[in-house]
Amino acid sequence: MIRLLCLPVLLAALTACSTVLPERSIGRSFDDTNASVAIKSAMLREEGFALGGVDVEVTEGIALLTGRVPREDDRLMAECIAWSSVAVRNVANELEVGPGQGFRDRARDGQITARVNARLVSDRNVRSINFNVETRDGRVYLLGVARNRGELERATTHASLVDGVDEVISYVRVAGMPSNLPARGERRAEACAGQAMPGLDPLAQTPNSGPQLLGGPETSQ
Repeated sequence: MIRLLCLPVLLAALTACSTVLPERSIGRSFDDTNASVAIKSAMLREEGFALGGVDVEVTEGIALLTGRVPREDDRLMAECIAWSSVAVRNVANELEVGPGQGFRDRARDGQITARVNARLVSDRNVRSINFNVETRDGRVYLLGVARNRGELERATTHASLVDGVDEVISYVRVAGMPSNLPARGERRAEACAGQAMPGLDPLAQTPNSGPQLLGGPETSQ
C-alpha cells in the first residue's frame, strides 16, 4: 500500500513545484546540473592544462567559471571546454591568473554566501529559490532568473549590504526579456580559437528547451 501511495505523492510534489516556480523548470535544473558535472570532469581530464582550481556552476544555461589558474592559456582552455556543453548558452569567465585561495579566504567567501542567501530568504518579495549565489574573493555572483527588474534590484541590494562584499556581479535573467546574445556557435568558435574543441560526456548533452539569456553581467559596487 505504501508503494502505491508514493507515486501520487511524488506527482503532486512535482506539480506543486511547476506551479510555484514557473520561472525555473525542473528540466532546466537537471540540464544545468549535468552540464556542471560534465564540464568539470572534462577539465580534470584535459592534459597539459592546470584546471583543478576551476569552480564550475551552471545556472539557467550560464556557465560561471571562478577560481584561479596558473596561466592565461589555462583560463582560455577552461572557457573553451565550458562551451563544449550544448546545455550552455553563455559562459561567464571570471577566472583569475595567480595562486589559489587559502583556507581563510574560502571560509570567508562561504560565510558571505550564507549571509546573502539568508537575506534573500527573509525577503518575501524575492523568490530566493530562483537565485544561485556564488562568492569568490569578496565578489558575489548572482545567477538564476528574476520575475521582474524590481526583484533583481532587491536581490542585488541584499547582496551588496552584506559585510565583506566588495562587488556584486549579476548574470540573472529577467523573465520575459529577449536575448541579445550572438549565435552560440560564433561565441564557441571565438573562445576556442586555435584550440581543439574538446567533447563532453554525451549523457550530459541533451538539454531541454528553455528561456534565452541576457547578454553580459550587471555589476553593483
